[in-house]
Amino acid sequence: MFIFTFYPLMAVFKNKIWLFVLFLVAIVFCFIEAKDKGDFYIFLSATGDLIKGENFYENKYVDGYHYFYSVLFALILKPFYGLPFFWLKFTWLLLNALIYFKLFNMLAKSKLVASLKEKQQTLFLFLVFLFSFRLFLDNMHASQITLVILWCCIYGLYLITNNKPLSGSAILALGINIKLLPIVFLPYLIYRGYFKASAFTVLFYLAYLLAPSIFIGHGYNMSLLKTWLALINPSNQAHVLDVEERSFHGLSTLLSTLLVKEVPDVYALSLKRNIADVSISTLGTILLLVRLALASFTLYFLKWKPFLKARSVWQQFTEISYLLLLIPLIFPHQQHYAFLFAVPAFAIVLLYLMMYINATPKHTKLSVYILLALIFLCVNLKLLLGAYNNYYDHYKILTYGVLLLIPLLIWVSNKTKPFTGL
Repeated sequence: MFIFTFYPLMAVFKNKIWLFVLFLVAIVFCFIEAKDKGDFYIFLSATGDLIKGENFYENKYVDGYHYFYSVLFALILKPFYGLPFFWLKFTWLLLNALIYFKLFNMLAKSKLVASLKEKQQTLFLFLVFLFSFRLFLDNMHASQITLVILWCCIYGLYLITNNKPLSGSAILALGINIKLLPIVFLPYLIYRGYFKASAFTVLFYLAYLLAPSIFIGHGYNMSLLKTWLALINPSNQAHVLDVEERSFHGLSTLLSTLLVKEVPDVYALSLKRNIADVSISTLGTILLLVRLALASFTLYFLKWKPFLKARSVWQQFTEISYLLLLIPLIFPHQQHYAFLFAVPAFAIVLLYLMMYINATPKHTKLSVYILLALIFLCVNLKLLLGAYNNYYDHYKILTYGVLLLIPLLIWVSNKTKPFTGL
């Protein structure tokens, strides 16, 4: 897919021939990736156990992995269960590739990107593509659902903020139901005065929770939901010492490796990485405080007063980008592919540089360039220099890279004056 980035990306969205060629490349790529099991096998295995009437949240699949998603999602896959797995997974991957393209198309058509000159638009989209490509590949290789959840967040909020609260809430609530991550936007909607949308989101979410009762029986559904809530409970020690897998990232994993000397990490290298050694209860308290601090810092981006809409599209993009950035950081059990949620934050920083690089002081410009380069390397070293993947995961550099985006997002969030009317 790299070949298309050298053709003007805006033209790719407009030219039907290039769209067709891109679609063919996506088909070949998805065909190759469909050969392995991936997480989609876990999704279908849970659906199979749903058909049998088993509690699939208690079962483990493939190499001992739990199914962490909703009852409704397992039920949605039921009509497809029994069809050839290869073609099901191929269709699933193709859907994800189309969503990836759709998100880029939405970005290209946004007011802020449209304010750039055509060459700037091409360069901007190319750089965002480069930054996100490794994360996209990770999602496709794992046949994950992150792209679907990200689309539910972005498109749901797009509809809500464009006076379509019913359809927007239905989409956002579906994302929350499948995987709890987008719940961070519920308080956001209330704070921004989208009261209808917030109420609709809650109602749709409850409806999605109860809907499976119609098809599988209320008692069975309630039993599954109870087990699911216990499984995803963030106070579980497994979610405090979040080091079951080498590829785990986020605050819970980073703080565990920094603050506990002997973490039960069977994949850890024999290289020191802790700076302290605290008890599990102390670690849990620190983790809670850091999560609350980052979540509370959302108010910095929202500004005062509450119950008012964002003053500009720029402010709206910035505050939504920060909330998306929080998702892989504050939630436990996050894999590397979940950091696709950080791409909008990178894009908003890059967009400001593209628009006002000449007006930025030299020393500030240099600092921002260095930070962006570090962030890019932290996110993409696995793709660029994969021989040392174990070291990257051992020191959790992906999490550091995303944390470095926060000061840059703070910097650009203060640049509201140039964006009056946008």
